[in-house]
Amino acid sequence: MLGVCSGILVSPKEMKMECINPEALVKKSMSKTEVKDIKENAKGLFAKQNIEKGNLITVLKGKTFSKPTRTSIQIEDKQHIEDLEGGYMNHHCDPSAEIIIKNGVYALVAAKRYIVDGEEITFDYETTESELSHPFECDCHGKFIKGRGR
Repeated sequence: MLGVCSGILVSPKEMKMECINPEALVKKSMSKTEVKDIKENAKGLFAKQNIEKGNLITVLKGKTFSKPTRTSIQIEDKQHIEDLEGGYMNHHCDPSAEIIIKNGVYALVAAKRYIVDGEEITFDYETTESELSHPFECDCHGKFIKGRGR
């Protein structure tokens, strides 16, 4: 079974080399987030507590598809994962989180900076997606977000 060293990804200050499996990471991270309404017909993923820079927010796991969907996150070439929490992570050009791909099997969401309780957890779609199924103009800078490969 694949493992991740918790000292590096879960709590960088501790620097323990204790390795744990992805299922344990999911249980450890579940209480950190919640889905909330942003505006009519739009939801987002929000922090339920303060999260230090570099700390694990959640683990993305789920069914994978060969083509992108509106809510999937690309974890390898022609491999897009559908995850409940990941599906609610919105784009931002200056995101609060980053996606760390692990062996093309699952992905970790880590705080890119200090995240305050109640703040939306976002990531830059163009850091993971080679092509979006639904390109759009972002609200942050008006930039057309289409993926890296387009």
